[in-house]
Amino acid sequence: MTDMTDKASAWLKFQKALTPDRPFFIYFAPGATHAPHHVAKEWIDSTRASSTRAGTRCGRRPWRVRSSSASCRPVTKLAPKPEAIKDWATLSADEKKLFTRQMEIYAGFAEFTDTEIGRLIDAVRETGQLDNTLVIYILGDNGTSAEGGMSGMYNEYTYFNGGVESVADILKHYDQLGGPMSYGHMSAGWAVAGDTPFSWAKQVGSDYGGNQTGVIIRWPDRVKAKGEIRSQFHHVIDVAPTVLEAAGLPEAEGRQRHPPAADRRGQLRLHLRRRQGAGPPPGPVLRDVRQPRPLRRRLVRADHPQGAVGAEAARRAD
Repeated sequence: MTDMTDKASAWLKFQKALTPDRPFFIYFAPGATHAPHHVAKEWIDSTRASSTRAGTRCGRRPWRVRSSSASCRPVTKLAPKPEAIKDWATLSADEKKLFTRQMEIYAGFAEFTDTEIGRLIDAVRETGQLDNTLVIYILGDNGTSAEGGMSGMYNEYTYFNGGVESVADILKHYDQLGGPMSYGHMSAGWAVAGDTPFSWAKQVGSDYGGNQTGVIIRWPDRVKAKGEIRSQFHHVIDVAPTVLEAAGLPEAEGRQRHPPAADRRGQLRLHLRRRQGAGPPPGPVLRDVRQPRPLRRRLVRADHPQGAVGAEAARRAD
């Protein structure tokens, strides 16, 4: 990841030196904190004290208190811990030793990643473009992952092949965990704690928190929305309107642009109207994520000069 940061920073500075008036786009995608959890030993050791404290206070309530100040509303209630997850106080000495190390690796991985992203942001600042740059920061791909099982793993391929690693099996490789000879994952207890205030983790379809990803957006300096915490759902189709909003681009060809936060209930009503055979409401409709039709059909507008041609092409494609 350090090499990724170096190359991205060098590319950015080269582009702004060569064509200072042209915008830039960087898609920076590190592996953290997806499994396998890999990070240099010095980063693992740097988090040792904090992870030990986290283990000894491994009830989900301390995580709830911290998350409340960052992203959760004060009224958010803490979901009960699943019965399948052991309380920290009931763990054996070997389990505590292993699970503590797993969190040291995970936390070091996250801290290292944040540091590298900070270096990239510093590079943007050095070009004088930070207050003119839209930063969209997404951490993770849905809730925290419990695929490590109750003990975690030294080699995640045991999971893919239906195997189960015991605590004793993993402790044999204690000094290799997090390094290049491992392909590790943490225990499900950490995943449930990390998904606070929800009850379970990623891939648990019944759990609300396991199926969403938080996003942090840093607007350009000229945009007035700052320091807000928003709770509504967003979709990938909201990215382009958000960029247009931040760029201050006018409406193109008289078409109405949707705001960054789309009205999902309005889209659901539109979907139900179409299912019942009714036409769309007055005015152009550029998108409807709930409409179960191919993309080319969804983008056809009846009032567009080429609408009839596009509709015929879509009909033939179907």
